[in-house]
Amino acid sequence: MKTKEKLIVLLIMVIAISMLIPTNAQAALQANGNDGTTQTLENWLLSVRQMEEAGGTLGLEDTINTSNLLSTATTPNNLDIHMQKNTEYGAMAILSASSYGNPSKINSNETTTGNKSGIYIYINKEWVSAGTVSNSSRYKGVNAKYKNIYKTSYAARIGDAITETNGWHGGSTTWMNVDYASGLIRANSGSLFSYYGYAGATNLRVTTEGKRG
Repeated sequence: MKTKEKLIVLLIMVIAISMLIPTNAQAALQANGNDGTTQTLENWLLSVRQMEEAGGTLGLEDTINTSNLLSTATTPNNLDIHMQKNTEYGAMAILSASSYGNPSKINSNETTTGNKSGIYIYINKEWVSAGTVSNSSRYKGVNAKYKNIYKTSYAARIGDAITETNGWHGGSTTWMNVDYASGLIRANSGSLFSYYGYAGATNLRVTTEGKRG
């Protein structure tokens, strides 16, 4: 094949490849256990939901009601990104101690599976949406599917894994002041199965780890 013919073939290949490559890409938040951001519960409940909005982390076109946090989009995207509830944390914690997870004690900055496929756990930073509504104006209006409500005295909810996991991997309960709490800290005092049950809306802080990918 002559040089001129080779160049023509090469040009055709380059054009064909360029047509197959997408013209744009979407970036999303991926957990990596390093960088993080910290916010109050008031902001965090809404900020996580807004990851679905146009210009948000997930690159979608949803719109979120800032009061009840429900989607107002005409065409739903079939996602429902939200701050972790207490019952969701409980399910994750139990699975972490099963044959599907890491049966050993999980230390801070380790994962529920013992490798990068799992969920990173940060001792004393695993806040969940749980408690009463008395201390947070936003919490009162949030749709029930984004929070766990506990009344004036603690009563176990299916999936919260608080009383039945007491003592697992050195876990310990402290106390749960549901009269004022609008958040609950899990993975407290060195164990995935410990908890601390008091956090007003003014002092509750949540950290998430992520990077652009």
